[in-house]
Amino acid sequence: QWRLDDFGSDGAFERIKAWDPDLIFCHGTTDMKFEAAVLDLAPGIFFAHNYVTCISGLKTRKLPTPAPCSRLFGPACLLQYFPRHCGGRSPITMIKLYREQSQRLELMRRYAVIATNSSYLSEEYQRHGFTTYRLPYPVFGDSQHRPRAIMPDAESVWRLLFVGRMDRLKGGDVLLEALPAVWAGTHREVELVFVGDGPDRNAWQRKAEQIQSVTPGIRIVFTGWLEKSKVGEAYAQADLLVVPSLWPEPCGVVGVEAGLHSVPSVAFRVGGIPDWLHSGKNGFLAPGDPPTAAGLAAAIAQALDPDVHPALCEGARKMAQSWTLDWHCDEFDRLVEKVLQGGFKNVGSISSEPAIAVSAADDNC
Repeated sequence: QWRLDDFGSDGAFERIKAWDPDLIFCHGTTDMKFEAAVLDLAPGIFFAHNYVTCISGLKTRKLPTPAPCSRLFGPACLLQYFPRHCGGRSPITMIKLYREQSQRLELMRRYAVIATNSSYLSEEYQRHGFTTYRLPYPVFGDSQHRPRAIMPDAESVWRLLFVGRMDRLKGGDVLLEALPAVWAGTHREVELVFVGDGPDRNAWQRKAEQIQSVTPGIRIVFTGWLEKSKVGEAYAQADLLVVPSLWPEPCGVVGVEAGLHSVPSVAFRVGGIPDWLHSGKNGFLAPGDPPTAAGLAAAIAQALDPDVHPALCEGARKMAQSWTLDWHCDEFDRLVEKVLQGGFKNVGSISSEPAIAVSAADDNC
């Protein structure tokens, strides 16, 4: 381990060079000049956790309504940036971000392969000419398995849960708009708990108060951010997790975490979410282009059908139990072996007895 804070870029590079790595495994750095120098030493794997193929990194058009964007990255994106509200309002920031993303993409083309955490992200980079490999996240959490019985009467309450950052693209306002239809469609009282915080929390709370004032069968609670153990308790008490993201989540493993507690999920069909959410097995997907409150409400009502819900709970647990550290490590081993054996087109000659791979990040190398 060589900390940039301790040695500086030059000092860290000289130590890495002297160590003579056979493979570079990089999650991205803010110093692309340093990263490029390190990449001269050996073939590399770049783990892309987000969208470098977009000026703002969101890969979402916000007008006329928020929805995933499928455009190829290029100069034409600059023409769409303001009309589609792709990011902020500063032209200077737009140009700066475009240059940075262009430079990052150019540097990424020097890697042997791009690793991603979802099939959707892999396809996105493949469309831009990259060789990719899906490397799934391991998901950790304390599971609290409890058998779910069919609710005995119409007086019971369905408990919905949202966990995440509260901003427009996370879709909390769309979830709120869907609640009256959920209440009408399930014929039971509905309680929705929001765990998290963010810039849109106050607006969501005002909308929640309005909905509760006209629909007595709905109760909405905002808890703020919770400690990990308290989030686990929230999962264990919920009947359904709702992930109403309007942007294409690269993966969105919150649904896998909920599954450890036998909690199924409902979400829009966007981004990497279909990698873990399979309609009819561990929840339901609502149409995602465009994502609508009506579509979300229909998917939630499907998941809360008393004849379907118990099987979804069991399916959620089985799905979550497959996202293990062993799975991640097995796939990582396969990926490294393929790179070292020259299995990807941009790999040069490599020693037959490789040293442990270097992990390049902002703090440590």
